Amino acid sequence: MSDTTGRGRMLRARGIALLVTTFALASGSVALAPAAFAAAPAASISIDVSPDEATEGDTLEVTVTSTGTSDLYAYDLIFTYDPAVLEFDEDSAVGPDGGFTTGALGDGLIAVTHTRLGTSPGLTGAVELASFSFRAIHGGDTEIALASAELVSSTDETATETDIDSASVSLVALPDPTPSPTSSPTDSATPTPSASASATSVPVGSTGQPLAATGADATPWLVAGAGAVVLIAAGALLVIRRRQAVSE
Repeated sequence: MSDTTGRGRMLRARGIALLVTTFALASGSVALAPAAFAAAPAASISIDVSPDEATEGDTLEVTVTSTGTSDLYAYDLIFTYDPAVLEFDEDSAVGPDGGFTTGALGDGLIAVTHTRLGTSPGLTGAVELASFSFRAIHGGDTEIALASAELVSSTDETATETDIDSASVSLVALPDPTPSPTSSPTDSATPTPSASASATSVPVGSTGQPLAATGADATPWLVAGAGAVVLIAAGALLVIRRRQAVSE
């Protein structure tokens, strides 16, 4: 909300409250008091914030009270706050029964205005002047201050107070959502074929294989062996025939 818009809304709210107050006084809600009894209103005002430690998203309640109050018929309370960490609920402003209360928002400012109505008497003693709420929207240490108060009596006497009271609040921001880690595709290593510790067995007689070549190298020996057997057999046959011839 811009500063101009906020202040305009504040002025409208305060103007409505002023008109209501003027009408109430002019319509005879208060008898014409002798001048000797006319006196400025009095009030010792303080503010309280609950809780004074909160987390982002929590609601904070502000309560404004006064003690030693005398003939307080209307008042205008101006508060300051940090809009970067607090968000004012404009519909939350409440005042004492028997009166009219408005809450208006400016740029870091809040105006709470109250006036009595009809034949309601001016406020006296210990009084809860107003209550309203904020929502925590960020973290940090901050302060809500009652910067000024304009008080009006039933005889239209006024009094102004400034730098009245403040309350400190500690706010904790919620952690930023942590994105879940995205698993990156793992580079799959191409398996390296392991070297075989032993040579692959090759069937005997396979063409072009080592054992087939070894069989080819043994052929001369097999031929020689076969020839020797033939010679031995022929020799044996000759010996047998000679023995037969001698015996005859």
